[in-house]
Amino acid sequence: MRSILSFASLALALNLAAQAAPEKMQAVEVGQGGLSVQTRPVPRPGAGEVLIKVRAAGVNPVDWKTALRRLGMVPGKDVSGTIDRLGEGVSGWKVGDPVLGFAHGSGSYAEYAVISVTDLSRKPKSMTFEQAAGLPIAAETAYRALHEAGHIERGQTVLIHGAAGGVGSSAVQIAKAAGARVIGTASPNNHEFLRSLGVDQVIDYKSQKFEDVVKNVDLALNTVDADTTARSIVVVRPGGALVSIAGPLPNPQACAAAKIRCLRPNRETGATTAEILERVVELADSGKLKVFVEATYSLADAGKAWDKNREGHTRGKLIIVVSEGPTMKHQ
Repeated sequence: MRSILSFASLALALNLAAQAAPEKMQAVEVGQGGLSVQTRPVPRPGAGEVLIKVRAAGVNPVDWKTALRRLGMVPGKDVSGTIDRLGEGVSGWKVGDPVLGFAHGSGSYAEYAVISVTDLSRKPKSMTFEQAAGLPIAAETAYRALHEAGHIERGQTVLIHGAAGGVGSSAVQIAKAAGARVIGTASPNNHEFLRSLGVDQVIDYKSQKFEDVVKNVDLALNTVDADTTARSIVVVRPGGALVSIAGPLPNPQACAAAKIRCLRPNRETGATTAEILERVVELADSGKLKVFVEATYSLADAGKAWDKNREGHTRGKLIIVVSEGPTMKHQ
């Protein structure tokens, strides 16, 4: 019996070794001439980290803005995939778990990425890996902006600038889930899309000045630019909040004169990233939050994804598909 058990244990160990990450991987690298796919060592998880076999990576403006200052890096933060290896001290997770999170250290435009458990969450059962890869930064930012910074309440009126984008479309759905009335600004080709998300009033920013249309909102969220933030002061009611993730905040004196709070979401305070992601995943699995993928790209076409992202008119998210496999949706 002992020999049989030893043989079974050996077979299991050999099987796990065969499934473990290889020594090398394909990854996108930032160079003087742009992005290219290179062979790099597979990163190793440290204490409190896990190694992810990447299925998909989300594209965000922070990816290319950061890369301009760091040649040789692997860009990308949004990631979804399955756990390949556990770092020292990691508990509550197992190899093979479908997950999503922030790849802060190693970059997500690669076949493997390292994630701290403080930036990790299970993948929504309702989403494919491609959809899940568009969730972390956009939805986490929107949730912090509305709940932690803006203190959104049921029955309030919320104005969301850039409502069709990644953060904007997440914010629309999170605000609706909180019981708010939502006004969204967008170009005309995105109006029906916003109505499908539940936006109560859509404003065409190309033909209308929102400050001529909107007055006395409880909360305004700007995802566009600094000028939009400054112009939004007059549409927020006294005692309300103006939250921005784009550019500097307005002059504090102007906010004080209007008797409003002007702020931005802050990951250094409040709930941890993992806690926020868990709440976001709960919204997704309850059918209250979806990710809309406008286009997908291969690792080799990451540069094209950046060009599209720089245009600033993405509806939902752009996703880099790293590896194929079962969708694991509804698992």
